[in-house]
Amino acid sequence: MTARELLDLVGPFGPTVADGELVLEADPPPDLDAALCVLHTGVRAALTGRRWWGCASAKPRVVELSPAAPVPADIELLAVEGDDRWDRVHPDARLDHKEPFAPAPRIARSGRAT
Repeated sequence: MTARELLDLVGPFGPTVADGELVLEADPPPDLDAALCVLHTGVRAALTGRRWWGCASAKPRVVELSPAAPVPADIELLAVEGDDRWDRVHPDARLDHKEPFAPAPRIARSGRAT
């Protein structure tokens, strides 16, 4: 699931951004909670038209993310342009809810990613 797809799913629940936070006028179904926990920054970026940033911690680098694409496998921090802080992706999110994340590259016998 991408942030754009999630925005389409929460559309009927009145998503807006207030004081830099995603606000919904009505409670969405509980099955969207896990995706919202990871992708709320991407939904905010899509709603406000601001850039969405991701950061890897193994090799620190900041990349611009697309709300229409899965979160790259190595991204651990997320923020929307103008945010005061980064949101950390909880490690359990990758284990319990893999849908928002792109698959990790496979490592071939040669030691190179495929």
